[in-house]
Parts: sequence; structure tokens; C-alpha cells
Amino acid sequence: MDIWSVHLRPILDSGIDWMRIIPLMNSQLQAKIQKFRQPEDQLRTLCGELLLQRYALERWRIPPSGLVKKYNAYGKPELAEYPSCHYNISHSGDWVVAAFDYNPVGIDIETAANPIEISIAERFFSPTEVSLLQEQNEEQQQSLFYSLWTLKESYIKAEGSGLSIPLDSFSFEFREQNQEHNNEESNNVELYRSDTLDTSWYFKQYRIDPGYALAVCGREPDFPKQVEAVRWDTLISII
Repeated sequence: MDIWSVHLRPILDSGIDWMRIIPLMNSQLQAKIQKFRQPEDQLRTLCGELLLQRYALERWRIPPSGLVKKYNAYGKPELAEYPSCHYNISHSGDWVVAAFDYNPVGIDIETAANPIEISIAERFFSPTEVSLLQEQNEEQQQSLFYSLWTLKESYIKAEGSGLSIPLDSFSFEFREQNQEHNNEESNNVELYRSDTLDTSWYFKQYRIDPGYALAVCGREPDFPKQVEAVRWDTLISII
């Protein structure tokens, strides 16, 4: 597995004319990007597509023309001509991240600065997770909430079944709860379904930015040590 990221803030602050890249994409991707009205949303979508194109060419030797997508019943994209090549993309705020593997994979990043309400956790989280949240102080609750939320999203995205899997139908536990949120990266997460440990999926969390939570789900326990940052000039070098 590989995990790549693009930090959007340097692109936006530098005054780079990134919009000139949009007409260079194929018509389908142009239409997808231009559905968004806000420039920041267009840039997030553009960078996600460029991450896929760059990785596919560099690691899988698949040219952009070979990235024909199909979607399962729940809307998860797959590569029609390369079913063994899996990817997943997520973006939030100033970050776009993508995970690539030869097995199903899911990734989620969220801005973790917005205040949370326990009522939301009570609606979407399992009783075990809600109890764990209630045991924390306000700052710890904030961190734990987004940690659990991104783990759940990464799992649902890896399964490819969307919200047909209720968020409260499975839960996460941390083997070292007192250390989990201080680590730069962690893979001490356990998934439980119907109170039974599920070892068919593995998880890891990364802290690429103090204001964000990031979780990855995959079939194998061998996660990369770090998230690889991709610069804008590298990202567009294949265009």
C-alpha cells in the first residue's frame, strides 16, 4: 500500500494558475470538476484525479487513457480494465489524500477543528464508543470523535457498501487508549462487529497536520510508515 497527499494551501497561496490544467483533462473529468462552483472544491477534485493519474502511471504503468472507471452499486469507483488495482481518495480543508493497493482500500481525512456534539455520537456511534467518549475531557472528546469518525468512514469506503452499513453496527477499540492520540501514527485499532473481533480488516491512523484526523483501512497489516507528500510541480509533470 501507498498513501499520497497534496497540501492545497501552498498552491492557493502561491498564486499558481492551476485552473489552466482543467482544460487539459479529458471531457468527463472536466465536467466532474466544473460541477463544483467554489474554486477550492474544483482544486480538491482536480488534485484527487491528478494523484490517481500520477500514481497509476508511475507505479502501475497505466496511462491516463487506461483509467476507465466503473462504479459499484454504492458508487465506489473501480478501474474497469485493472480490477486488481485499488484506490480511494478523500479530501477535507487544505488536504487531498489517496491510498493505493492491490487489495480493497479506504481512506478518510477530516478537519478536526469544528466543535463536536455528543448527540451526534449517540446517533451514529456504537454504545461502546459513546461510553468511551463520555469518559474523556472536552479536548480528548474532540480528538477521539474525529479519530472514530475517520476510522468508520475508511472502513465503509474500503467495504464499498456505503451507508448500507450503519455506523453504529460496528465499533472500534484501541489497545493502548491512553497513548493513541499522542502518537504521530498508530495502528493499534481493533474492529468489532456484533461484539466479535473482525480481523479481516486492518487500520492505521496518521497525523499529517495537527488540525486533521486521517485513517486508512486495508486488507493487510503492512501500512507505509508515512504519508508521502506530492508537490504540485510533480503532480502535473505527466500532463
